[in-house]
Amino acid sequence: MEAEAKAPKKLRLRLWAEVQEAQARMLVVHDKIRDLTLGMKAKEFSAGLSEEELAAKVAKAKEERQVWFEEFMRLELFHPDLSGVTEDERAAEAERLRQEELEEGRRLIEAGDPRGWKLEALGRGGVIDFDPKQGGLYYNRFTAVDFKSFDLDEESPLGPMRFTDAVYKSRRDYGFRICNAVNIMSVKIACSDVGFPIHVYGTVIVRDSVDEKCVYHFRRDSHHCQLISSKDESLIFTGPKRGLALLDDIYVETDLKIRDHKLGKDRELSKGMLSIRGTGRTVMECLIETKSLATRLSTVDVTYAVVRDAVEATVAVEVVQGVFHGKITAYTTSIKDRILLYDSGEESAADGMTGSGDGRGAMILQLMRPVVCVYLEDRLIIEVQQQAGAEDGESRNILFTPKASRGDEDQLTVGATVMRVKVAWSVMDP
Repeated sequence: MEAEAKAPKKLRLRLWAEVQEAQARMLVVHDKIRDLTLGMKAKEFSAGLSEEELAAKVAKAKEERQVWFEEFMRLELFHPDLSGVTEDERAAEAERLRQEELEEGRRLIEAGDPRGWKLEALGRGGVIDFDPKQGGLYYNRFTAVDFKSFDLDEESPLGPMRFTDAVYKSRRDYGFRICNAVNIMSVKIACSDVGFPIHVYGTVIVRDSVDEKCVYHFRRDSHHCQLISSKDESLIFTGPKRGLALLDDIYVETDLKIRDHKLGKDRELSKGMLSIRGTGRTVMECLIETKSLATRLSTVDVTYAVVRDAVEATVAVEVVQGVFHGKITAYTTSIKDRILLYDSGEESAADGMTGSGDGRGAMILQLMRPVVCVYLEDRLIIEVQQQAGAEDGESRNILFTPKASRGDEDQLTVGATVMRVKVAWSVMDP
């Protein structure tokens, strides 16, 4: 192992090829151990043998199994140091693995083996990947689909308020539709190999089991990078466009890049996937969790709220009188962490207030992320904070009581500005 750690960079990927060979060998050894173990339990193993003969046969089988077990342990402990692999070497190895998968997939398809469709898609779509921070080979996207018919890049066509107009006489009419949910609170670059500041672009998508398609939270091209100056700054979300139902596991995929002006080229910052457990999970209370994903040039922290017995709240805000410069956030009585709905200081809110008229003289603000999942027994709080020059000014808030359907609205005054807040409620489980 010491020799591996001191190996030159050019030998690191050769060591990785040896790891692949070791992994293939481990499968063979595992089968040998299994066959010997099952063989000793079979009736045929002791048929026609005396006690002395059986004891000798058992001892011989156990001795052979121990040899295979020691071989398995030797192979399992082989972990080369891949930390010195360069970006170019990493990319070349990832491409080699994809070509291997692609060729094997096409070979199986030609032979009529349906397994080939998945392998071909993993290689062609760049899903199979290589990164030292992930221990070598890994999948950077969701794979539990039929690749013959499923498009990993397709955006979810489902919007919010799908059941807002439903009429329920009592909870018995909608109780079976109530499910747990997730709010993605923030995505932060917790560690950057190139330091800060960095100019970030790319995508962060989330998939739930409602349709397993892309629900965008962050989406910027290279001409509209977000400047991140420290590990404490979150990516600015422009989604989700609907609530995320925690019926089964939820998957978060990052595909982030940075503009490197010194090198004159773009570099991959984060490329991978993490899961939020939903399958078989019992949620007794609303809580905040954080998971980390280490790939490429960074470690990304994804913080999310798990919401029990949730309904979807779609928020709309109108400026009825005056102008608005400031922030609008949402939180609940059980989770105080703020979700940013609107910030006039961001690029997407040019000139402090942006929106469209509603035909009655009011200005409808274009919220960055209008959808929040709320515990049915909780309260949704919308807070409006006026900006006074460089300082935070006066703030006001409104409380809403969650429902399974229909909507609510209320009005508040912040300084000289009068605003109307509307909330449309809906269940999420189809």
